Amino acid sequence: MKYKIFFSIIISFILYGCANQLPPSGGDDDRIPPKIIYIYPKPNSVNFHDNKIILRFDEYVDRRSLEESFLISPKPDGETEFNWSGKEVEIGFSRPLRMDKTYVIVIGNELRDVRGSNTITSPVSFAFSTGDKIDDGSISGKVLSDNFERIKIMAYIKSGKQEDSLNPEINLSDYIKQVSPDGSYKLSNLPDGAFRLFAITDEDRNNLYDKDIDKISILPKDLILTNDSNNIEEVNFLLKSFEPDKFSKDFISLLQPDSLNFISANIKNNEKDIPPDYRFYFYFRNNKLTKPDIVNNFTLKDTASDQVYRPVFNWINDSLVEVFTNEKLKSASSFEITIDLSATAGNYIYKVRFHTAANNSFGKLSGKIITEGIPLYPVYVQLFNKENVFISYSKKITDSIGFSFDEILAGNYTLFSFMDKDENGRFDKGNYFPFTPAEGFIIYGTELKIKGGWNIDNVFLNY
Repeated sequence: MKYKIFFSIIISFILYGCANQLPPSGGDDDRIPPKIIYIYPKPNSVNFHDNKIILRFDEYVDRRSLEESFLISPKPDGETEFNWSGKEVEIGFSRPLRMDKTYVIVIGNELRDVRGSNTITSPVSFAFSTGDKIDDGSISGKVLSDNFERIKIMAYIKSGKQEDSLNPEINLSDYIKQVSPDGSYKLSNLPDGAFRLFAITDEDRNNLYDKDIDKISILPKDLILTNDSNNIEEVNFLLKSFEPDKFSKDFISLLQPDSLNFISANIKNNEKDIPPDYRFYFYFRNNKLTKPDIVNNFTLKDTASDQVYRPVFNWINDSLVEVFTNEKLKSASSFEITIDLSATAGNYIYKVRFHTAANNSFGKLSGKIITEGIPLYPVYVQLFNKENVFISYSKKITDSIGFSFDEILAGNYTLFSFMDKDENGRFDKGNYFPFTPAEGFIIYGTELKIKGGWNIDNVFLNY
């Protein structure tokens, strides 16, 4: 009997303890993200000598999400422990914090509450110092990417370190910050000195770069904060490609299959406003077809005049071909592409009609490159259509500072420019280790809206 009573008491204690960790049930749906209502030490405190910090929330939060999104820079020596009590967590450090050091706490936007799984809208950060002053340097900018969910900025202090300790694959950074949902970031409370920065997509959330699953962006140079210049802005990273890589395995997914899934192309039937110098891509799923089967039975003609254009074939591989014409297609006209495979192993006839854009569908853009004297290297200025990834424009500038595009199809464009130091015609992204800086680049700050018959002037690119 005594054992039954003892067992009942133990079970009651366990159930009571578990119940204290759960939010109240019932009530309206929770759609409000959690808030921090108490912080110890008080933000911007100085001469802090404790080995713990305390956070209190206005509601129950998912403990794992807090522990995974919690960042402290620089990383303290020893271990970090999380001790929970209801809506409050005490974060303790097994070894004393370093003297005369500013620490920055960041709670990433993966933190969520228990009841509604609502995540905070932007990272939360605050700083305190173990010395008598707070460092006030900052580096800010944006990351250009298709997804910002797990992107982090890693900042390494270079002073007193060997190059081997600046490898983002094996060395934790001194400072780390998750970007905001719009891709912007700001590293605050930095000391004076030289820094090396990277942006990574931290897919496994270990605050390191994993070359097998993560992407990385490298800057054209290291940055230096000084007492006279301790605020550096517009430090931007590039974690996306503006134009599709036709040699990548993902390229085929950008093409539209026909009704029988026999041929995929970057042109749809009866598509309008196609530029006269458009490049067509065709992917053939029947591996029994030969290149002569396709080339000898390919026709591109103007359906009104019956003018036949001579195509040029650039084979990417045995199944994927790029097709273009040396002579521009006539504007405001209807065309038909026919690939008659009826006498081949394909036993199929493919047809697609499209319409080229009218002359009044094109606008102009001009601007200048701002630099000290004539650029030392060729500069490329490129425009990428945001609605159709297969429409782009590029200019190589070698002996002037001005540039102009006289025939741009109406639409929304991103302007990207780079200084081609190795003169290979491609943007060099650099290497994280051994470190090689990326080529200098500029992502124009605003989306360019090109309208037919309109000009956009005074686009300045400051190198």
